[in-house]
This record gives sequence, C-alpha cells and structure tokens, in this order.
Amino acid sequence: MIPPPAAEAGGIHDPALWKRLAETADDGEFAASWLALQAGFIAGTRRALVLLPASDGAPAPVLWPDGAAIADLLPVAAQAIAAAKGVAQPDPDAALCRLAFPVPTRSGATGAVALECAARDEQAIRRAMRDLQWGTGWLRARFGSAGDPGRLGAIVDLMTAAAEAESHRAACLAVATEAAQIHGCDRVSIGFVRGNRCRIAAISHSALFGQQMNLVRMLEAAMDEAIDQQAILVHPAPPDETNVTHAHAEFAARQGSAIVLTCPLVLHDRFTGAITLERPAGRPFDSATIAAIDALAGALAPILEDKRRGDRWAITVAGAALARGARALLGPGHAAAKLALLTTAGLAALFAFWTAPYRVTAEAVIEGSVQHAVVASFNGFIREAPVRPGDVVAAGQLVVALDDRELALERLRWVTERQRRVIEYDRALSDRNRAETRALASMIEQAEAQIRLVDEQLGRTRLTAPFAGLVVSGDLTQSIGAAVQRGQTLLEIAPVDDYRVVLQVDESQIGDIRAGSAGALVAASLPHQAYPVSIARITPVSTAREGRNTFRVEARLERPVPELRPGMRGVAKIEIDTRRVLWIWTRAAQNWARLALWRWFG
Repeated sequence: MIPPPAAEAGGIHDPALWKRLAETADDGEFAASWLALQAGFIAGTRRALVLLPASDGAPAPVLWPDGAAIADLLPVAAQAIAAAKGVAQPDPDAALCRLAFPVPTRSGATGAVALECAARDEQAIRRAMRDLQWGTGWLRARFGSAGDPGRLGAIVDLMTAAAEAESHRAACLAVATEAAQIHGCDRVSIGFVRGNRCRIAAISHSALFGQQMNLVRMLEAAMDEAIDQQAILVHPAPPDETNVTHAHAEFAARQGSAIVLTCPLVLHDRFTGAITLERPAGRPFDSATIAAIDALAGALAPILEDKRRGDRWAITVAGAALARGARALLGPGHAAAKLALLTTAGLAALFAFWTAPYRVTAEAVIEGSVQHAVVASFNGFIREAPVRPGDVVAAGQLVVALDDRELALERLRWVTERQRRVIEYDRALSDRNRAETRALASMIEQAEAQIRLVDEQLGRTRLTAPFAGLVVSGDLTQSIGAAVQRGQTLLEIAPVDDYRVVLQVDESQIGDIRAGSAGALVAASLPHQAYPVSIARITPVSTAREGRNTFRVEARLERPVPELRPGMRGVAKIEIDTRRVLWIWTRAAQNWARLALWRWFG
C-alpha cells in the first residue's frame, strides 16, 4: 500500500503536488499525488482510494488520507470495475455518497477510483461524479494504452504555470504563451464568457492587445462560434464537418493564419470560455494533438475560472451571488427557499401598503391644575396636624395648628401695658399736663397696635384649607412640636377633580406634537382603563432625563376622573396621523441614519 504525500491534501493549487505529479516516474507516487489533488478538488471529500492493478493482477490500493478505512469503499470500486462505468451509492441518513469510476490500464486490467464525500442532494452528487470523471482522465493518460508521458508532462507544466500565477490575467498569459511554444503555434488566445459573448483575456506573446481591435473582435467571434455550437472547430474544416466555421474562415482570411483551432472551456456542464490556436500552413492539427488540447482545456478550465473569480471586484461577487440565488429560486427544486422568498415578498408588500395610526408615546404624571401651598406665617411650633397626604379636605377645614401659648402671653402683656398707660393717661389728663398726655396717648396707640398684631398672629395659628381638595404633600403627623420657620411650606393641596397631565416627550418627536392633539392616558395603578386627553401647552424648554432630552408637554383630561390622584404615573399616547407601519417601526433607525450621514458626510 502506497500512502499519499503527508500534508499535501491542500487542494488543486498546491505547487508541490503539481510538481510531483509532473516529475515522478513512479506510478504509485503519481497516483498518490493525483489522489491528494482530486480530494482537494471535490468539496467535502472525506476519504478516497485508487486501485492500481499490479503485475500479478492483485490491486495495490493508494489511500487518502493515510490510514483511512476502505472497507466500505472497496465494494463500490468493485462494482464500478464490473459495470465498466461510474457508480454512485448515496447514503441519505448520513448525507454522504460513495462514488467510483473505472480506470483502464495499458496491461488490459481495469483499476478504479472510489471516494466518500458529503452530498446532500442529487445535484451535488452529479457534480461530484462529473469532477471525478474529469479527474480520472489523468489516470487514463498515465496508465492507459494511449498514455503519452511527454504530453502529460506538458499539460502538468501548463497547469502548474496557471496555478502559480498571482492573478487571472497573468495565469491566462502564461498558459497562452507556453501553450504556443509547446504546440508550435504562431499565436494562442484565451477568452472567457461575459454576459452573452466571449471576451479575450490573453494573447500569447502580447501583454497589451487593446489597440488590436480588429484582431480581438474576430477572435471573439470565432470563440463565440465554437461555444454556441459546443464543439471543437478547426479551419480548414474536415470534409465530414457538420458545424459552421464561417467566423473561423473570416478570421483566417483576414489575419493570414492558415490553420485555426478553437476548443471550448467547459466547467460543470457550463461553457466558461475558449482557447484558440493558430498554426502556419503545412502543420495541421492531427487527432492526437486535438485530443491533447481538449484534455488541456478540460484541465485548465477549473483553475482559470477559480483565478477569474478570485480577481473579481466585491460588487461583482455580490452580483454573481445574487444571480445564482435568482437562478436557484426561479429554477426547479428549492421549495423551501421559494416559500421563504414568497413569504418575504408578501410581508414586504404588506408592510409597504399597511397603514396604522402614528402615535407619540411619552411618560406621564398627573398633577393638580392648581396646587396651593399652606405655609407658616411666623416662626413657631406645630401643635396639631389633623390631615396628611391623601386626605380630602373641605374648604375652611383646619389642616395645621401652631402653638399659640407664647402669643397668648404676648397679648396679655400688651393688654396689661395698655391698661397701665390708660391709667397714666387719665392721671395726666386730670393734672392738665398736655405734654405727658400726648406721649401717653402715643404709647396707648402703640400697645393697641401690638395687640392687633398679636391677634392677627393668633388667627394664623389655625391654618385652614383654601378650597376643597386633596392633600398631596406634607405629612406633619410625625412632627408634632417641631419648629417651623416663617415662609416654610407645610402642606400642598390640589383640587379633587381638576387635574393636568404632564408628558415628557422625547426631542425626536416633539416636532410631531401640536396643541389640541388628542390622545389617551393609562395610569400604572389603573391599567384597565384609558382616559382621553388633549394637548393644552407645549413648553419650549428641554430637560435631560435618563440620558435623553425631553420636553414638558401639558395635557388636560377630557372629563373628570374621580379615580385619578395627583402624583400618579403612567403612559400617554398622542395621535398624530396615519402612516405606513414600516415607517413607524423604522422611524428611530431612519433618524439615527440621517444624523450619522450628516455627521460623517455633511
């Protein structure tokens, strides 16, 4: 058993494998190198073998990778040898397929190639079988009765030159120039199909051919002629030729080339291009040379096509991928993909024409339309606090009482002072002391003013509700006896049935809000009911909240709602107009994109 070269299963672009394939004289080493290349060419190959008949008739297997199990590959190889044709044995449960193809040898015995690869559908199995059939041409050329080692080496040299080139254009030029030398041609041209016609990619011994427009045009016409008829065309045509060679005849007549041969490049049952060779008179292409050129075209097609795809622009690759996807969707099979496409198209059409009300959503808090503060009118101490937040009070009801004992003593002092001054005034009046009488009269007035001031302060020790409403803040029940300062807010009272709704609208949507716009409010504590509101006032001042700017917008309830209370929070939705659902869902993304584009390119 001859193992394949270690670490050389790296694909068809490994120069070491191609060099060994071209230079080795040992049949086993040749088969091992070929097997490593073939395993890299067929995607998903897991293991493979080549059976080569030995001198004693016993097959000598070559394995890839080294040490692979071949027990289940030998039966399919034997079946291919017995049937003298390719055999495929799919394994749907494991998503695998075992393929085999016979290889006739010069000794008269038949060998075979067998491999196991990942193949999930019939199309993948057919593609793998075509690739295997193409690859066995190397083995037939080496081991078959018609094998020509020199010709095979020339093909390997051309493929090595193509594989080592850095770009598609360089690969085509190298192949064309070397093929012209190998086959004794005046000129060799290579072209590839782009769109509906063939385009020249390289002409031997000519790096620049853009100015030779007449030559290029006629070469492309000759290649199109061969590709359209899917045949190898030769001019002068043989007597039994049934294909049309008008373009070849015109090219030969105008360019002075006596003999012209065009061979199409075929890859996976698809014509990707063509190669045209020109010889002088007296050196026609014999059948062996035409067969060699046909083999060369078959060997070069995958390498040059791979190079061409690698040199494409990213937008071209994307376009090709879209085209392949379109062909797959419009062609037979792929029911799941077609169903997904139809579903996507239906949803896109639905969202393109489906409209819904566009509403601005904002956080909301309920406040009283008027909020009256009960404040301390002088410095003192809390004596009584009969209410607390949440209590409903009537107009004139006592809400806070301040300690009045010091004021009562102050009033008593001033009353006593007044009485004393009145006695002194009466005495001075009886003594007819006019100066003292006027001074005492002023002191009496001062005492009376102080008494009135103290009486006013005593009256303010009892703080009452200015109107019927709800106590919204100020719990003083835990502060009896605490000191208060003049002007300090003790309680806040709001009307029971007169509220306003304050919305915090995001700055990206404030432009959609208009005074009078209608909407609905749902409170967090009453989520089962929506209450109609309308926009009353828009405040043109923004506030930073939770990392975003919001504007204060005031709305009013359309009808009294006894269940609501100041301080309740919820969510309000304001109706703007009717717009497409797709726009509503992507509004934030569109605004972000506009700002980003303006920031980057504006």
